[in-house]
Amino acid sequence: MSDPLCLFVDVPICAFRPYTSREYQDTYPVPTPSAVYGMLLSLVGVPREEKARHRGVAMALAVERLPQRAKVFRKLRRGRTLGELRPDWQDLLLDTDLWVWLKPGSDCAVPALPSRVLEGLSSPASVRRFGGLSLGESSYLVDTVSATRQPPGEAIFLKPDRSGFYSLPTWVDHSDPQMTRLTRFSLQSLAIEEGLNSCWISIGGE
Repeated sequence: MSDPLCLFVDVPICAFRPYTSREYQDTYPVPTPSAVYGMLLSLVGVPREEKARHRGVAMALAVERLPQRAKVFRKLRRGRTLGELRPDWQDLLLDTDLWVWLKPGSDCAVPALPSRVLEGLSSPASVRRFGGLSLGESSYLVDTVSATRQPPGEAIFLKPDRSGFYSLPTWVDHSDPQMTRLTRFSLQSLAIEEGLNSCWISIGGE
C-alpha cells in the first residue's frame, strides 16, 4: 500500500479526559492519537494485551470542524469499587467527524495495520472481536467507518508542535504509567495536502 489509507470516522458522542482533570470531567476538543489507535486495533480484532503488535504505525488526524460540546450530570467512578461512585459534571463532544490517514511507519507486523484495516472493512466476517466498536470508553460507539468517502479540501489537523497548547497521549501504558508517551500538538486549519506533509504522528514512537 503506497498511498496512505484514508478513513472517515463518525462518532455521535465521545469524550477524552485530560490527565490533569480532577473532579470536573472536561475533554480534549478532538480525539487523542492513542484513543484512535485503540479503536483501530478493536476494528481489526487485536486484543488489548497485544496492543504493541502495530506499535510504530503512522497516522494523521483531522476533523472537519471542532465538535460541539454538551454537559451532562452523571455518576462517575472515583476508585476501583462500585461503592466509589458519585455524581459530577462531564463534558461530551457531539457529532465528531474524524479523518484518519494511516501508513505503516515503523509497524513491522505482517500485514501492517493499514492493510488489516482495509481488509477488515472489505471482509468484516473475517474479523473476530467482541462488543461494539467504540472510540474511547465503551459507551462511545462509532457510527461509521468508511474507506471510500473523499475528504474535504481542508480540515483542522492535529499537528505535532513543541510549543503547541495540547499535550496528548500517543501511547498509553496501563501497567507502567511512566511508559505513557505524551506529545504536544496544535490545531491548525490546513489544506489536506499540506496536512499530509506535516502532521504525521508515530504511535508509540519517540
